[in-house]
Order: sequence, then structure tokens, then C-alpha cells
Amino acid sequence: MSNQNRPASIDRRGFLKLMAAGAAATPLALAGCGSSQQAADAPATTEAAADVAGVKLTFVGDDAFAPYRYLEVQGDGSQKVVGLDIAIADEMASRLGFTYDFEPQEFAATLASVQSSGTSFTMAMSANEEREQTYDFTRGYYQPLVGVLTMSDEVKKVEDLKGKSIACTTGTVQNKFIAAVMPDADIHTYDGGDQCLQEVLAGRVDAYLCDGAEGQSMRDANEGLVLGLLDRSETKDYVGVYRVMATKGASFVGAFDACIAEMLEDGTIDGYISQYVGEDFAWNGDTSASGQPTTGVVASAK
Repeated sequence: MSNQNRPASIDRRGFLKLMAAGAAATPLALAGCGSSQQAADAPATTEAAADVAGVKLTFVGDDAFAPYRYLEVQGDGSQKVVGLDIAIADEMASRLGFTYDFEPQEFAATLASVQSSGTSFTMAMSANEEREQTYDFTRGYYQPLVGVLTMSDEVKKVEDLKGKSIACTTGTVQNKFIAAVMPDADIHTYDGGDQCLQEVLAGRVDAYLCDGAEGQSMRDANEGLVLGLLDRSETKDYVGVYRVMATKGASFVGAFDACIAEMLEDGTIDGYISQYVGEDFAWNGDTSASGQPTTGVVASAK
């Protein structure tokens, strides 16, 4: 998408609402918040499809989390949620035969919503020991980088954050990472990423520790922002691959995992990553870091 003719300094949600239609269309339409995603008339391609065929689910998540989920303005003025996660969820719906509603929520509310429902899921979530006590996860579909947004120098190492005030979205792996490796740091937490961004733009906070791809979108939308990416060697013990997450024992997780395994193998997910994030973030045939699902269900994949 072109960065030309944008306001010099707007927040992530404001910029994404200005995007023109058609730049990143997904297979299934979603007009506005809370609308229903309908599965395409395509046969299921996984052995576990029967576990979820015909089921109505709810995808809970922030709709201002580019490039994973964001609002795009259509030609008729309506808004549609698009992005990497929506494309993957639509593809799973097509292959497995389920439907879903997208329910927009800030990150801080998402965990509780998913935990309380056996028919809800969210995406772009990393598994850790604490979360695995409450939630089940598929194998990973995306390997993230940790980004640092500033209005000054590019930050590439954790040590470069010393002496800086740092904004994080509450409860994210980036929040837990920096609290663990720099427990004495000046850390400020907020409910959403766009709040963190505004603190940096206003000069009240020095840096926003974020998902690297999210940081790309914010940098491109706001003149003067600088994005640094931390080396995975510094973050790998805290920031894992992104997975689909559901409450413990959710019946559809095994089917989702098998479908993701197929989509990794046949290149579908790499195609979506290249489209929405960039070719540098694609798996490129090496999916060894995707891991196995952290569930009690043994999912089979072709």
C-alpha cells in the first residue's frame, strides 16, 4: 500500500480507516464489526474437519492490530476487517466448513473472553507456561520479531533501552519480556497499542515495545517514527511463534491445528505472510520453529 498523501502523524486506527478498498482483499467478506464470516462452498481438506464442520465460532481480537487485523474502508464507505489473521481464519473456515463472527475487543479483554467460552478463539498469541494452564494452542503459523518504535535513534539491542521510558500493551509477551530482562526499567502499560503509539508521538514515552510487523505499519503511517527490530537471539526465550488460542479443552483446536499444518506445508500461509507482512517474514520452507500444538489433542496432518 502506498504511503503517499497520508497525514504526517496519525494513530494506527485513524490511518487504517483511510485505506482504500482492494489492496488486501480476503476470501470472505466482513462488513463492519460483529458481522458473520461465511465459509465458502469448498470441501474440507483435513481429516479433523468433521470436528468443526457446521459449527459457529467467535473470533475475538483487536481490530486495530495491523497487519494482523485492521479496518479497511470499502468503496461504499463501509468497513471490513482484513489482515493476516483474517485471511488465515477465512481459509480455515473454507477448508473446515465452519463459520465465525469477529468480535472486536482490546487486548486486555480478549484473554477473559476467550477463557469463558468454548466456542471462541483468538490469534497472534504466543504460548507460555502461564497461559498453557488456562488455554489450548495450535502449532505456530507466524514467527514474530520484537519491534521498538521511537522518535529518535534506531534501537536494535535490549541494552539500547537502558535509561528510556518504555510503553507496552498490558499482558503482551513484549510486556513480559522487558519486565523480565529489565526489571528496573521505567515501563508504562496501556490497554491498546494505539495508546502506546500516542504516548511516543506526544513525547511522553521514549519507546514502544511492540510486535515488529505492527511496528512497520505504525512507522509507515507516522512521519518521524523510527523502528528497530531486536535480534531473535535476545527474545527467543520470551517471544514464541504466534498461534491460535482457545480455552482449555475447546473441541475445535485439533482441527485448527491440522489445518494450519497443511497450510504451512502447501505454502498458503507463506503467501498470506508475504501479502500482509512482507516476504522477509515468511517461513520459506523452514517451519521447524512452528512447534507442536500445546493441547491434549493429538492432531493428525497430511
